[in-house]
Amino acid sequence: METTGKIIRALRKSRNLSQSEFGKLFGFSARTVSDWENGNTEPNIATIKSIVKTFDISYEEFFGDI
Repeated sequence: METTGKIIRALRKSRNLSQSEFGKLFGFSARTVSDWENGNTEPNIATIKSIVKTFDISYEEFFGDI
């Protein structure tokens, strides 16, 4: 089972985005994205909804087997 942070990192890297670029898409700093990816914090549900919508993926694709 992957953590939300690992999923975000994989999604970000698959789109060739830096943490700063990814954060700017959703109104967050690179530090916040780093915190998500390292499991220090997690994005709220509104942010997850925005990520799913922006990258045109399903919740199943985002969450996988979680």
